[in-house]
Amino acid sequence: MNKLPVQELLHGEYLHIARLHKDLNDLSAVPHRHDHYEFILPLKGSGKHLIDYKPFDIQPNRLYFIQKGQVHIIENFEREGWLIFFGEELYSTFLKIHKQESENGLLDSYSPFPYIDLDENQLQKFIHLIEQINEELKAEKQDLNIIFHYVSLFILQANKIQVNQHPKEQLDLANRKLFQELKQLLEAKYKNQHLASYYAKKLNVDNKKLNAICRKTTGSTLFELIQERLITESKIELQTSTGSIKEISYELGFNDPAFFGRFFKRHTGITPAEFRKKRLI
Repeated sequence: MNKLPVQELLHGEYLHIARLHKDLNDLSAVPHRHDHYEFILPLKGSGKHLIDYKPFDIQPNRLYFIQKGQVHIIENFEREGWLIFFGEELYSTFLKIHKQESENGLLDSYSPFPYIDLDENQLQKFIHLIEQINEELKAEKQDLNIIFHYVSLFILQANKIQVNQHPKEQLDLANRKLFQELKQLLEAKYKNQHLASYYAKKLNVDNKKLNAICRKTTGSTLFELIQERLITESKIELQTSTGSIKEISYELGFNDPAFFGRFFKRHTGITPAEFRKKRLI
């Protein structure tokens, strides 16, 4: 199986800021993963992009957050704005200090709203923060503490706006930690373990409690999350792999390729073969 290409834009830096334009990277218009976390702030231009194969509109003053490892495809259109890239070191440090922000706001990888819409006053605050970060990045001797706190303020402000624009019931810290453990287990085992009961047993949690946490956090049951992850990976393989549909079905833990075909069509409305020929964006 072919691996999905990884867009490498950080090049070992702690943080990088770049201008947003359509010719930034050759991988942008094909399915790719990021080796970094990324904020996208368009100021001009309108188009579409896919995050984990879910379509979203790119438009001026709409700030997006792309998680490390998520699948991204962006339409080829004229655009201007800002990009902020940072790696695991900055992100992990932020979450150690601001534990309450884990799986909250824009950092919630299951949120149907990985963006916020900024009014003029909010936009100017974010642009000012970008300018402050840029100034420190250009300094002869960078102060990573200053850069870290500017970016932390950026994330905290963005999360506050996201929670206000898209309110939902919040988990307490213990259940948030449990959901994080579930996410890690699901990512490691979804190809071989398609039943919700497996995850409840491994985490030593009652199935009903785990489902309640999933519903509160994502609006979906655990079984639905497993199926969604399988569909996302199916789309990746069908678009990027040279393997046959039969081989892909086995790779994803389906013993019967015909059942995989029915599963895929039930969730997408088209067959795997039809999806493979489809232009995504």
